[in-house]
Amino acid sequence: MHQKRHHKKSNPLVPLTVVFILMILVGLEIYLLFFNNNTALLSQKHEKNSTVRTGQQTTKLTNDAQQVKNFNQEVQPTSNLAKQLNQKLEDGQFIGTALMIKNGQIILQKGFGYANFEKKQPNTYQSLFQIGSIQKSMTATLILQQVQSGKLSLDETLERFYPNIQDSQEITIRQLLSMCSGLYQKSKPETMMTDEAFLQYGISNAIMGTYGKFRYDATNYYLLVGILEQLTGTSYHTLFNQTFIQKLQLSHTCFYNDFLHSNERTFPYEKKEDNNYKTKVADKPILFNREIGTGSIGMTVGDLYLFFSHFLSGSMINKNTFDSFWTPKTLEKFAGGIYMYQDYIRAHGVEEGFETNSYISKDKQNAVILFTNQYPKNQSYTLLGKEVFDLLVT
Repeated sequence: MHQKRHHKKSNPLVPLTVVFILMILVGLEIYLLFFNNNTALLSQKHEKNSTVRTGQQTTKLTNDAQQVKNFNQEVQPTSNLAKQLNQKLEDGQFIGTALMIKNGQIILQKGFGYANFEKKQPNTYQSLFQIGSIQKSMTATLILQQVQSGKLSLDETLERFYPNIQDSQEITIRQLLSMCSGLYQKSKPETMMTDEAFLQYGISNAIMGTYGKFRYDATNYYLLVGILEQLTGTSYHTLFNQTFIQKLQLSHTCFYNDFLHSNERTFPYEKKEDNNYKTKVADKPILFNREIGTGSIGMTVGDLYLFFSHFLSGSMINKNTFDSFWTPKTLEKFAGGIYMYQDYIRAHGVEEGFETNSYISKDKQNAVILFTNQYPKNQSYTLLGKEVFDLLVT
């Protein structure tokens, strides 16, 4: 007798449930796949943008670093033009260090003669010279940065800072920068003092000549230094170090007291009886130290070019501020430590046996910088520098 089999009736919901679960899993997989792909794309895009930004920054840093590096080498003349200009300096019995740039390339950077004749130490591309009044262009830059930040106005008067100075209610910052205030110093200190004491001496001994008339006198820049210190609460020495030496990587730039102890310093000589090194000009620290903000800096030719390169590029002073001061009215006149021409700038300094001449095109592509530690009396290398610059840009 056969036993009767009983079949369990299947539940129709089971297959549907399985299908439903499978659909959820597939959908979840598709979602995750889509989400991950988009995340990856976004991540890649972000990385790409970050790389571009980083790359741009690196390129800029590399360019700045490379520019500094380029000046840390001697460049002998190899092109016909460089050889011609080198010969012109030799014919002019030039002693010092020269830098020449043509179309953005250094074609000559070398020394001529001796930095220390007694020790037969030659001038080189690393030699330090006193730049004299060219420092005024750096002080002017610091002032214009205050104008740019809105803390100062070019047409603001001296009365805000030094109300006791004669006609301070009429004298503007613009006039001080251009030495058109009429002020001059009736006497100069003859003994060593601190920087602050030198500065206060210069300011307290400022008297009025003819208001509004150009008169080349350091008093104008002593006052600008005092204004800087009032506005920032920082010493001029510190401001200079932070703004120029550190930010622009000017590793061959220093104040006078450091210059005296540098192995790369040059010694000035006076030419007599056709002897280029007849008389050694003695160091006179007081004459440099009292020139607060106006003439107490030692530099190499390369560092000076680096400063002016930033000065002209707008990285320190923006175009609006730059153009608000150097207007067509200031062309070929002293203003802000330089002489501005149509296509180039000129800067000049003379101090105790040192002379500096600088000619740089406004696009920074062409330059002639001559530093000398032999400043013959009644003679200057300014004309020689201009002749060389004219040949360079022709």
